[in-house]
Amino acid sequence: MHISVENISKRYTTGWVLKEFSLQIPSKSKIAITGPNGSGKSTLVQIIAGYLSYTKGDVIYSYMDKTIHRDNIYQHVSMSAAYAELDEEFSPTEIFKHYSQFKKFVITEVKEFLDLVDLKRERNQSISSFSSGMKQRLSIGLACCMDVPLLIMDEPTSFLDEQRKSWYQDMLINFAQDKTVIIASNDPLDYSICDEVISV
Repeated sequence: MHISVENISKRYTTGWVLKEFSLQIPSKSKIAITGPNGSGKSTLVQIIAGYLSYTKGDVIYSYMDKTIHRDNIYQHVSMSAAYAELDEEFSPTEIFKHYSQFKKFVITEVKEFLDLVDLKRERNQSISSFSSGMKQRLSIGLACCMDVPLLIMDEPTSFLDEQRKSWYQDMLINFAQDKTVIIASNDPLDYSICDEVISV
């Protein structure tokens, strides 16, 4: 998926977070978004993902030589963010089956998915009982395994230990090579697969 961010500005009641920011993201490229806290990293990736509206400017998406309307971008994107909340009344088994009703997954068997995210023992436990690291691992697994052309990560390893950070990097290598990838983080390990680093 090719993405053209054209003079995007975002204003909250407290003031401007982004102002006339432009960026070209070629199809299947791997882009890192960095910058100090409050610079607008999370705002930018949420705008690109279609989760957040913008005040001025435009974001144009094209996939397989067709323009994707912003209202439909949710069908083509998966996102994992440290601040995003999962449906915690579900178990890992239930949330995988639930999400599979709305988006195609590259892994279709729930057992294989649970092995991948190392949550087979907790397969029927409520996500509300999980640690922050377990929730983040589940979120990363869901995002990486969705069969969509755009993958967005925001502070993806903030709750992961060193072993799980290596697992995260393996997930990107195994599942993100043919996707357009945007990673917002200031940790170089998070965006080690990226071929371009953009500061906001």
